[in-house]
Amino acid sequence: MDITARLQRLDPTLCLYFEGDWKMPAEGESPGKFLSFNDAGLECETGELLYSFIRMLKPDHVLETGTHVGIGASYMGKALQDNEKGHLDTVEFLPEIHLRACERIYGAMKLAGIVTCHLGDVANFNPYIGEGRSSDSPWQYQMILLDTEPQTRFAELIKFMPFLEPGGYVFIHDLGRHMAQVQAVHPDHPETPYWPWGPLPQQIKDWVKDGQLRPFHFENPRGLTGFYKPSSQDYKWV
Repeated sequence: MDITARLQRLDPTLCLYFEGDWKMPAEGESPGKFLSFNDAGLECETGELLYSFIRMLKPDHVLETGTHVGIGASYMGKALQDNEKGHLDTVEFLPEIHLRACERIYGAMKLAGIVTCHLGDVANFNPYIGEGRSSDSPWQYQMILLDTEPQTRFAELIKFMPFLEPGGYVFIHDLGRHMAQVQAVHPDHPETPYWPWGPLPQQIKDWVKDGQLRPFHFENPRGLTGFYKPSSQDYKWV
């Protein structure tokens, strides 16, 4: 897809590798499998999906947890730039990684004003803080990507659910259709059931059971699970 080539032209340090193999495709070789940049982050095909999704959704506000070195934010930020509207908040915990992401996003990708890179613990991130926001009028996100450490992402879904606009979408990277609940005990981590994710919180189970969240899945090497938050304008099945 053209967006992946565009990112490479903007940042020549980005090289394509076979996802998981970390082998550079030979010249003219048809990949036939998923690709990642040498800086890791989410798969290129997943980035292309998120780019296309934002181009179609035309959101005003997007949230990403786990900036890493800015690959996902580059795909999503370019989609917002191409839409000529919208803003992305992205949050990273590690200062040295945050700095690398800022250099890429604000420098090579030229996404200042479209993407805001926040440094800090996602658990402490306050969607009320930022330009144009107040305790009386927080931003509502139309799309959220959760991509921090696996053991924190269920809690992040619960934290940010009130800030997801009805009709909006949440994506959780690295999570398969089994919701990481298929193996009760990892042999190397018997102290942590369903390692590294942990058990699925009852709150999320209740939201799905009550129809407040509708899960869907995409197959990729590491998994991508989505949730749709129904809108009052959706067709009611009777």
